[in-house]
Amino acid sequence: MEWILHALKHSAILIPFLFVSYVLIEIIENSFSRKIKTNSFKGKWAPLVGAGFGIIPQCGFSVVATDLYSKRKITLGTLIAIFVATSDEAIPLLLSNVSDIKNVYSLLGIILIKFVLAVILGYSIDAISKRKQTIAVQDVPEHNHEHHEETAEHVHEHHEEHSDDTDSKEVHIGCCGHNIEETKESPAKQYLLHPLIHTLKVFLYILIVNIIFEGILHYVGEDKLEQILQTSYYFAPLLACLIGLIPNCASSIVLTELMMIGGLSFSACVAGLIVNAGIAYLVLFKQNKSMKENLSIIGIMTAIGIVSGYLILLLECLIF
Repeated sequence: MEWILHALKHSAILIPFLFVSYVLIEIIENSFSRKIKTNSFKGKWAPLVGAGFGIIPQCGFSVVATDLYSKRKITLGTLIAIFVATSDEAIPLLLSNVSDIKNVYSLLGIILIKFVLAVILGYSIDAISKRKQTIAVQDVPEHNHEHHEETAEHVHEHHEEHSDDTDSKEVHIGCCGHNIEETKESPAKQYLLHPLIHTLKVFLYILIVNIIFEGILHYVGEDKLEQILQTSYYFAPLLACLIGLIPNCASSIVLTELMMIGGLSFSACVAGLIVNAGIAYLVLFKQNKSMKENLSIIGIMTAIGIVSGYLILLLECLIF
């Protein structure tokens, strides 16, 4: 079938570009993930640094950050900044298609929007959290302050001791099943095998999306498909957010690939990528014991994605 061969050809030409990208990403990830793990980021630069790390396309930083948040080594604002900035596979995919100037603009737009939004939200959430803590302390009766401080100090010390005991045993697994902080692996396995596995996995997802889309074009027709997309245009950011919540790198691949082939608007793609945090959501529910807090984080991320998506959609309508 000609349309299947076309989908295979379109997907296969990306393999060399993806492989080179993932080799570079593996080097960056292994250089910085261990440094992140062994430090506590709670200073005034934490949300900014977190947003910077989140922008780097990888599957490890958001996982490590989630684990650090469960141990209270980073703030909620820093965690949200990292989640919002995380693009997972979007950037490598767009970099593999820079021959199309439209993809270059999309790449720059996604990086800029996600980074700026991550920084603003990170600092805002930390400011709100700090204010709530201050009010809570002020509401405690004066004769209980001393007891409250002693108890808090005791809990903090106990938590630090427990964290120190478990940090050395903690294993962070990336989306391709390898240990992010593994130092005993050979360079060939670490910088060639893992990127190759990642490349083939992403290629498979891309191929599936392209086959489905080419099949729809073949059997439905381009004109009819365009009509369907136009009728669902205003619901696209909401649907993209639901896809972005799927805890797998496949969700970012689907969103980006659909945008590049015209099946999804830029605003909807950004909305879905803002919500997307890779497999970090799975780690959040595993490591952080407060179900209410976990659901609140998911709710915050979803609200950020939907509101951002529709604001960008409004700008698209006004400009174009």
